[in-house]
Amino acid sequence: MRKLGFLSIVVVLLAAVSLASCSDGAVFQQSKILPEAGWHKDSAVTFEYEAADTAGVYDIVVDIRNNGSYKYQNFWLFISSTSPDGLVYSDSLECVLADFRGKWIGKGSGSLYHLPVSFMSQVKFPKQGVYKFNLIQGMREDCLLGINDIGIRVLKSEN
Repeated sequence: MRKLGFLSIVVVLLAAVSLASCSDGAVFQQSKILPEAGWHKDSAVTFEYEAADTAGVYDIVVDIRNNGSYKYQNFWLFISSTSPDGLVYSDSLECVLADFRGKWIGKGSGSLYHLPVSFMSQVKFPKQGVYKFNLIQGMREDCLLGINDIGIRVLKSEN
């Protein structure tokens, strides 16, 4: 019993240290797990970022985790962001997940692969308040299988 308790504490501490070391300047980071049955083309994944700093410069990264059963080399996203005053910016983003030979590009562990993809760089949030990001899968399939989760990170820009 005592040994199991100690082991649990060690695992929790290692996880906490690991998460702290992976922060990479993120002021916001959130991921959402997608249904095992697939990501339907009409289902938006929404993230809300509360911007307080209107002077800072930021980079926005989309984090994608796919499993080895994903059957395509690339992945298209339709992204719209809405500012606190209702202005909408929309764009599409192609995420190349595998090279021309089919080898996954992202970092992997088991059958899961993580790939960060730059969406916007050198961005300022001109107004304080909530910025909403809506992500919709832009592939030709009604229900896309193999994408495990999707996330957004807002990072303090290094430049």
